[in-house]
Amino acid sequence: MTDLDGASASRRQVEEAVDEITPLVDRSHLHPNYGQPRRQSIDTASSILTSRLSRDELALADTAVGERLPYDAYQTIDWLHDLIKDAFRYRAIKSQKGVRGAFHSAYEDYQGWLAAAMVGILTAFVAFFVDYAESSFGDLKFGFCKRNFIFGREACCFPKETCPAWEPWSDRFGTSFTVYAVVAWALAMGAGLVTKLTRTEIPAFASHEAHDSNDHTVAPNAPNRIIFMAAGSGIPEIKLLLSGYEFPNLLSFKVLVVKAVGAALAVASGLCLGKEGPFVHISTSAGYVVARLFPQFRDNGRKLREMLSIACSSALAVAFGSPVGGVLFVYEEMSSQFPRKVLWKAFLCSLIAAIMLKALDPTRTGRLVLFETNYGVIYKPHNYVFFVLLGIFGGLFGAAFCKGSLMWTKRMKPFINKHPLVELTGIVLVTAALQYPNPITREPALLMIKNLLRDCGHKGGGWICEQERQADKTEYYGWLIYGTVVKIVLTIVTVGSRIPSGLIVPALGAGAISGRLLGQIVPDTSPAIFAMVGAAAFLAGVSRMTVSLTVIMLELTGEVEYIPPFMIAILTAKVVVDALHEEGVNDHTVLGEYLEHEHASNIARSHGGLVEDLIPTSQSMADMTFHVGPEYKVLKQALSHKLHRMKRHGLRDAALVLVDDREQLHGIISEAELDFAVNEEGFLSDTEAFDVLTGPMAPFVDRSPLTLNAGAPLEMVVEMFYQLGLRHVVIVEEGSSRVLGVVLKQQLILYLEHLRGL
Repeated sequence: MTDLDGASASRRQVEEAVDEITPLVDRSHLHPNYGQPRRQSIDTASSILTSRLSRDELALADTAVGERLPYDAYQTIDWLHDLIKDAFRYRAIKSQKGVRGAFHSAYEDYQGWLAAAMVGILTAFVAFFVDYAESSFGDLKFGFCKRNFIFGREACCFPKETCPAWEPWSDRFGTSFTVYAVVAWALAMGAGLVTKLTRTEIPAFASHEAHDSNDHTVAPNAPNRIIFMAAGSGIPEIKLLLSGYEFPNLLSFKVLVVKAVGAALAVASGLCLGKEGPFVHISTSAGYVVARLFPQFRDNGRKLREMLSIACSSALAVAFGSPVGGVLFVYEEMSSQFPRKVLWKAFLCSLIAAIMLKALDPTRTGRLVLFETNYGVIYKPHNYVFFVLLGIFGGLFGAAFCKGSLMWTKRMKPFINKHPLVELTGIVLVTAALQYPNPITREPALLMIKNLLRDCGHKGGGWICEQERQADKTEYYGWLIYGTVVKIVLTIVTVGSRIPSGLIVPALGAGAISGRLLGQIVPDTSPAIFAMVGAAAFLAGVSRMTVSLTVIMLELTGEVEYIPPFMIAILTAKVVVDALHEEGVNDHTVLGEYLEHEHASNIARSHGGLVEDLIPTSQSMADMTFHVGPEYKVLKQALSHKLHRMKRHGLRDAALVLVDDREQLHGIISEAELDFAVNEEGFLSDTEAFDVLTGPMAPFVDRSPLTLNAGAPLEMVVEMFYQLGLRHVVIVEEGSSRVLGVVLKQQLILYLEHLRGL
């Protein structure tokens, strides 16, 4: 009988022995306690875990996903793990019986709506303070209200633009300018000083892996970075937070207060910045303060980010009176996870914020719409050419702004870090010197935009309309050109200052001036129409928003008839700026490691590659791999050595991969949990070996990590990280399923950035 006949006979014997109850998997190589509860009743370790883990985490003790400690600073959350944890919590609540159970069940269903309404109310009160303070302090540069010193000019004279109750400081240009500059400087210094209260050091993580002559990974010894939590708009950092990163103190109550006070003073100083960007940070901080009151959001990173997305939608509702645009803004620009239930609650939050702010009426005008217009003039078909032209101008402005601001910030960063107030002093004095002589830019930003959007078809209309009625408009054209250039340049140099600042109003202002200028050459059409469309185009060039910006402009002006011009200019600006500069101004964060899903997918699609390209070096992988042996027994000293080797890499979210002698995967332990187990007094024995899969560390072992074939396309791992919100993916060999490597999200982003630079 040949070997082939013998093999066939053996196979027939095996097949005859197989019936319905024969196991499909050979379990001879599995852990002896496979399928049994994973945690042993070890009193000391159990009590330590109970004191450190939330009740929701403890419910996952006997599951394959394991438990997690609270996320450390600058880690990324595990979206899948938090989804499972929330499901366990939900089922536990719904399984309760009786009256108490019914109450808990109803509260579970409606506490998200309650939290959304509370966030809207809190955001509206903060916005009331900011608007009132900004209006009152800002107008002090020009004069004061005799009947109420704390009233701004608009509140003092409403519904008129001027009145006897408003008293200018002086009729002389020199005296008026001096007062203007001194008050502006004092307000800017106040904003700078209060912002310094949020000074924070953040650790410098590895931006790449350096290797010595023996191929050992060496983490770069970069110094810690100094940042001011309340500086800037906060939008890039909020996007980073909503994408899953843990950013400590970014949303604290202290930062909320400092951001509100700083934004009011900074905008009141007359600098080329706005409060709309800071309102995104303020509203998200309000959402965090409220969410901490509800365990559903406080103890779950995924649910917390849902509430923060809801809170973020109220920002533009209170900044512009644009509740619907605010919801769309979060969906289009901010949040990476925006399910339908979040959309509904965001709608409620934005609505409540708008209603409350209108009731509070900080400007004493009773209006919610900022730039209410009524042109009474219908645009002509040939005007579409000029709308496209404005879109091109907006795209060019957006590209110039992104490149110019990055170059200016990079060049001035060392000086700004050492002398932020000196740099701020120079900017505010230059801004006052350049803006005050121009009758257009002298006014506060919102009033300037309102004047530029005004139709001069009727009598009156202010200085702009008086100039447009004159036969010789040479001087007026000069002021328009001068104002456009000054606004663009000052916005570029102001954005990097260490004070709260936004870009929406400066972009609207520059666009409105350039649109008004272009409108001078178009016959039979009000220049105000082109100012309105130009404002939308320039903002689109800076922000890259499309649908949400169209709705925002509609709510800002109340002009339904001009939706097509808005869309034409916005889309044109978007196309132009994307062709000239890929990254937007909100794509750069203080951590420097944020890459939007769209950009990541485009890089992977353009360069291609396989998952095996992401496999770490052999030495790096040896540092992140632990062989458990045939009995799964390990010593604390061995784990401590591995922890030390992992920390040398300087990477966040690192994980130790557990494999057997055949390189088969048995689970992973995140660095944070490994650090806790090794360094927590009394948690592990210093001398006795323990079973890593059933001993004290068992709750921390994730025995169901997602794996990917090394030959899979690069696009697949990109989608897994971004769509599922993973922290790490284990790469296995095709055919044998042998572990080849582990990929962290940080490593993926750095690799994609490397590909983009090729």
